[in-house]
Amino acid sequence: MNKKAILLVLFITTVGVWFILDSITIGPGLPPSESMPDWYVSKSITDSKQECTPFFPKISKFCSYGNYTRRTMLAVWYFDDDKKFLQSKNELNEYLSEHGKVSTVQLDISEEINEEIKRLESKNVWQPTLGPKRFDATKYESEITSGYFVVYKTPFLESREDYFIVYYGTRESVNLSEQTPVLKKLIAKSYYMANEDGTVEGLKI
Repeated sequence: MNKKAILLVLFITTVGVWFILDSITIGPGLPPSESMPDWYVSKSITDSKQECTPFFPKISKFCSYGNYTRRTMLAVWYFDDDKKFLQSKNELNEYLSEHGKVSTVQLDISEEINEEIKRLESKNVWQPTLGPKRFDATKYESEITSGYFVVYKTPFLESREDYFIVYYGTRESVNLSEQTPVLKKLIAKSYYMANEDGTVEGLKI
């Protein structure tokens, strides 16, 4: 075997090993970390940006946000490491406590999820919603934005470290109670849970 043939074999082997390792790390059919925040961005949001919202600290380098209606928006932070996720969650909790009113509430989106399932079925689209439809969320109220933080843990596979912090909120100081029905619909539209052992919860202050 000549030198060129040996180099070609080594190249093909290296690429093959890289591809296998990359598939194991990312998972079959799943995008790389920088694209993961869009997983929870509803298709109803057409102006999403792959950058962090200016309303909160940049707690992850993987983030997206966009507007749902004129007064409501969604922001997503993604983490592929448990340690970084816990550190960032604590940082966010400290910020929220210093800049607004924080409390734990229970949201029930059963009705909204059922409506969303029917809407998707009419378009022959399926989206896994194996997680709870009634769960704790972190309610946040401030002068510039108010809304709900929801944490999705391991929504794909139990063996993968995938953590999402999603904020469903207002873009200005409005009555949160009046916007809650709209925000619950937004939560239902972006809800994704393919792992029966995955969890949906608040920030657990």
